[in-house]
Amino acid sequence: MMFCMQSCELFQFRAFPSVTVQPLPFGLERERHIDMLFRAFHRQIRPATDSQILTAELGSTDRRGEDEGAGGKETGGKLSVLRTVTRLHINARPELQGPQCVARRTYSISTETSDQLFVAVEESSCVCMQCCGPARSCSLQGFDKNADCVFLFERPLRAEMCWLGCCLMEIRAYTPEREFIGTVHQRWSMFTPYFEVCDSEGISAVRIQGSCCNTRCLSEQELQVVSTIGESVGRIWKRWPGYNEECNMDHEYFGLDVPQGMNLNTKVLLLAATFLLNHMFFEMS
Repeated sequence: MMFCMQSCELFQFRAFPSVTVQPLPFGLERERHIDMLFRAFHRQIRPATDSQILTAELGSTDRRGEDEGAGGKETGGKLSVLRTVTRLHINARPELQGPQCVARRTYSISTETSDQLFVAVEESSCVCMQCCGPARSCSLQGFDKNADCVFLFERPLRAEMCWLGCCLMEIRAYTPEREFIGTVHQRWSMFTPYFEVCDSEGISAVRIQGSCCNTRCLSEQELQVVSTIGESVGRIWKRWPGYNEECNMDHEYFGLDVPQGMNLNTKVLLLAATFLLNHMFFEMS
């Protein structure tokens, strides 16, 4: 009996250190380590093995994730001028006047100080313009001062009056290389306009809410941009700029107010939402 007890104690003493040196279970740190190796493989960089270098790499990855925010990987490129912009003014060119059918529409996008950033060209068809009106399908291409394409918005054909969430409006945003940025979806609501801005993975970034009396006859309108927790972070508006003898198009002057630190992809999606809301609630031509 004494021999068995001594054997058990010796076995426990020798087994204890062998258990402590086993690898850690698959937890958060191990998954982050695998994710870092995966990123390094795609960058064609040999992953580091030193623990300090791995920690620095993971830290930089976390900082990039915080900067990217809910919009995922930021678009960047020529759209980076939107990072410091807090207000965008959009107004249509005078070629929209008259009873004739104009399948192409041109919009000027400028800052609060009247510095023109982009020119957006809407492409549709005369049949769709006349028969479908605000519910028309169209594509919008944005160009900078060098005539380079900087964004692409596509709006599919939808019904203007919908019941129980069928055929609701939406608009999709792409880069010039056809990389998907995200979508603005109209959600069913009983009395007030309600839209959801989602990134390329379908994750909601912000929401757009309006009042129950959004009619085209009003010269001034405003819809609020709210975060996922209900905090107001911006607005999409329509204003009357004053009478102009050459072209009195009060319904073709609208814009967007956003905070400066907002994610770049979210700003681009809100710009797409501004054009969608213009078609649905603002324009009267």
